[in-house]
Amino acid sequence: IPSISKDKVSMVFPSTLHLENVSKILEGSSVIVGAQNCYHSGLAAFTGETSPDQLKEIGVKVVMVGHSERRQFLGESNFFCNDKIRFLLKNEFTVLYCVGETLSERESGKTLEVLSSQIREGLKGIDSVLFSNLILAYEPVWAIGTGKVATPSQAQEVHSFIRKEISGLFVGAS
Repeated sequence: IPSISKDKVSMVFPSTLHLENVSKILEGSSVIVGAQNCYHSGLAAFTGETSPDQLKEIGVKVVMVGHSERRQFLGESNFFCNDKIRFLLKNEFTVLYCVGETLSERESGKTLEVLSSQIREGLKGIDSVLFSNLILAYEPVWAIGTGKVATPSQAQEVHSFIRKEISGLFVGAS
């Protein structure tokens, strides 16, 4: 593993099939290995899903929620993401919550509206004590596979907006 800058957090989210092997390979490094998904109920096994207990068994502490592909192709809504986030936080996972707008939403000037909905609905009812276990990741869906790139000023505008939204929900957060 090449040396990794100490002022950055590096995370990888391999497929479930490779999660345990990647975790072993990166053990002892500063790279955090997270899961791309987790079933949001601890009641029993659910066919085809990965349980929180299975993730804990192999040392996974971070789970991604709200990725654009899960929203678009699997119909995971902000409210569904909220259920997952609350469950994962209560079960002592750190959550990487992805938010971002599509190309049509960006071009129609709805970026901030979409992000606000994703943040407010996705984080509704989250205890401020658990906020430290939550990471928000801006995923500009419109820039994935389109050849378009977010400029630094576009990214800064969105990050400023996200910080403002978060501080409104969790006093003192940024």
